Amino acid sequence: MTVSPDDPRSAYAQVADDLRNQIAHGRLKAGQRLEGNAKLAERYGVAAMTVRHALDILRDEGLIVSQQGRGTFVASDPPSVEVDQSSTMANELAEIKAALELINSRLDRLEGRVGDLP
Repeated sequence: MTVSPDDPRSAYAQVADDLRNQIAHGRLKAGQRLEGNAKLAERYGVAAMTVRHALDILRDEGLIVSQQGRGTFVASDPPSVEVDQSSTMANELAEIKAALELINSRLDRLEGRVGDLP
């Protein structure tokens, strides 16, 4: 899976959602080591920092654990891994809000320029 530019979610949210779904459906099993950040970044077509952000989200959710010098693993006893639609929706709403704020600020600047025209 590569990140879709047409998807309204951020790249890190798309990566986190894909990995979360793989855990939920057993494609990534408890205790399984994840690929390294560079390999994941290559697979998803994103920057390593984007992968790191996605993994931080999954770590906060208790789905993965990192071990210094060993790597990142699917948690041995992950919480119920039902895809949390409310969390996904909250993330999407936050991104929509940020996009609207950006659009509004651009519109304000454009309207200011039009007012300056003779």
